[in-house]
Amino acid sequence: GWRTIARALRGGFGGGSGEVDDIVTATEVPGKWFVFGVALFGAGIAIVGEVWFHIPWYLGIVAVLMTFFLALVAARATGETDITPIGAMGKITQLTYGVLIPQSTAANLMTASITSNCATSSADLLTDLKSGYLLGANPRRQFVAQFLGIFAGTTAMVGGFYLFVPDPSVLGGAEYPAPAAQAWKAVAEVFKLGFENMHPTHRSLMLWGGLVGLALVLLEKLRPKSWKFNPVPSATGIGLGMILPFQYPFSLFIGALIAWAWKKKSPDHAETYLIPVAAGLIAGVSIIGVVAAILNNFVLK
Repeated sequence: GWRTIARALRGGFGGGSGEVDDIVTATEVPGKWFVFGVALFGAGIAIVGEVWFHIPWYLGIVAVLMTFFLALVAARATGETDITPIGAMGKITQLTYGVLIPQSTAANLMTASITSNCATSSADLLTDLKSGYLLGANPRRQFVAQFLGIFAGTTAMVGGFYLFVPDPSVLGGAEYPAPAAQAWKAVAEVFKLGFENMHPTHRSLMLWGGLVGLALVLLEKLRPKSWKFNPVPSATGIGLGMILPFQYPFSLFIGALIAWAWKKKSPDHAETYLIPVAAGLIAGVSIIGVVAAILNNFVLK
């Protein structure tokens, strides 16, 4: 909320103690690296937005400047809650560019992608830095490792996208539902076309959906603490169930049912093995998906 934003900005501009010794200077990331990186990559982002997505260069610079403030908020939220607010960061930018350039869906989506990805990457980097600190790595070495990872990650990401999605028209379908992207697209289209161009049923459903979500949150907050069982369903879970194809929420339901039964039957055993087994299943499905895509695109086609 706004308190998280205020604390983040105070912390970002509050400064430190001013007493920095030589050892700290040798292990921290120099400030000039930050300045050079922002200037170089910020200009690159503005140029790419102008050339490929027809975003005026000055609006690209606005997106870069917004990234700085949203990164502070995302980092603070991650530190306080251990949850990185990816969707919220994107929606702030979409609202901003919905006013600045309302008729451009591409500008709305691409600027939201810039700010949300940069802000959430900054927040996730804090988790990496904490892990590295616990293992004895200093920030400068971690920065170099993360910088080198940009090239490997970009290569893998772009190559993987063209491997799995040779035709972008399949995005949003049963095979690649992309629920987050669909939500962003819907917001961009609302700013482009206006609420008056939406179907009356859609407008009514937005209102009723918002009221139901608000009621669920209030019930969650107001229910007696003495209740051992929470009868209020998750508003997030209901929303995802309406966006995702049936097999995904059904798999979540089956997995949750198995986990509940496991905890009931053997709490100690489940405490030790439940999360590793679930993580292994998720990783296994992803690996098999990669293998299946390679076979379908290069062997069995």
